Order: sequence, then C-alpha cells, then structure tokens
Amino acid sequence: MIVTDLVPKGKRQVVVWIDGEPSGILENREVSGYRLEAGTELEPDQWEKIVNEAILPRGKRKALELLEVHDRTTKELHDKMLSSGFTEAQTWNIIAYVMSFHYIDEERYAVSYFSRHASAKSFREMQQTLLRKGVAQETIDSAYRKYRAEAEDAKGREDSADDGEPDDDRHGNEVELSAVRRFVEKRLRGKTITRAERDKVYAGLMRKGFDYAAIRKVFSEYTVVGDGAEETEW
Repeated sequence: MIVTDLVPKGKRQVVVWIDGEPSGILENREVSGYRLEAGTELEPDQWEKIVNEAILPRGKRKALELLEVHDRTTKELHDKMLSSGFTEAQTWNIIAYVMSFHYIDEERYAVSYFSRHASAKSFREMQQTLLRKGVAQETIDSAYRKYRAEAEDAKGREDSADDGEPDDDRHGNEVELSAVRRFVEKRLRGKTITRAERDKVYAGLMRKGFDYAAIRKVFSEYTVVGDGAEETEW
C-alpha cells in the first residue's frame, strides 16, 4: 500500500489517497503524527491501525451527533457518511456501531414521519417518501398501524365496529379527511365554487393519492356552480 497523495480538505484536514483511491480523512496533526507523506509505503496492518485509531472513532462521533439532531434511516446515514469522506467499508463499520445501540430504528422513524405529515399528505405520498429514504415496505406498513393506534390512544378513543371488533379504518379515514380538507382549503376560497375549480383541485388530490371517498366527502361540503345552474350534488 502506497500513499499516493495527501489532498487538503479545508484548513485542518487531509484526504489520504492510497494506491490511487481516496481512503480516509485525517487531521493535519494526525498526518504528522503518523508520518505520512506522498510516497510513504504502508503495510495493511499499519493503515488498519490508523483507521481504527483515528478515522472510525471520528466517524462514530459524527454519526452520533447526526442522530442526536433527529432520527435518520440507514440509507440517510449511509449517504451522509459517504458524502463526509468516509469509505464504503468505514461507513458500514460506523453504521454497525450505532445500530448495535439501537440508535437507528426505522419503524420509529416512520411512525414519527407519519405523525408530522399525516395531516397534510396522503398515505401514498408518505409511503413513497419513506421508500426513497430506504425504509422497507413491511416496516412502513407496521409503522402506519402503530401510528394510528398511538393516535387513537392519545385521544382516549375506543372505536369498535358493529360486530364488536376494533374499527382499524376509522382513524385512518379521519386522518385522510383532515389532509384532504387542508389541501382543498388552501386552493379554494369560499364554499361556492365552479365545476372547473372543483375538477382542477380534484385532479390534484387524485395525483397525490388521496382516497376517493374522502375527496367526495370534503367536496360535499361545497356548493358547486356550473353551466349557469347551482349544483349541490356530486
């Protein structure tokens, strides 16, 4: 292994290139302490020692600091560490470390995401966002059920269907109605609207994946006027 270059990164750090590849970031003082310079030949165990003593501890501290700010998915943390100059192998070592303490919990992340956004976004929108963030579909489904259950408990509700079984869909429908109502109110003024206005907003709601029944219910609260005649039914 040969140190092929030492590239400054800001005023205090250096990107160490080994065998023509960026292999880690060290502080200037660490470069001096390990007596590294372009052309230095290293045994594999020498570089491993440097990684374990300097690079990984710094990466673990950085990961913990990021997770203290807010929860992140594995993918989000992975991408952040890579963009910070850690190699793929170092990044997964760091992720394994934080996961060993359960600092990454993607179900918890998804439940929190639903809590923050369910009043303004459709389930499909939220699902697609979570999938892009690397959360598995099974985890998303489990988290949504947990979110709904927690929301019901917070309201002290004990809903049940006619057959005495818990009505799992009722709260979900109310959340959807609230989100649809917000969307409509932001785009329409007053309770009397034209067919063209209704159809334009309706199309936007459908593109976002909102439930058709919820859309109909919200628009039933509006008086639709078109073709010179008042239309109260849709």
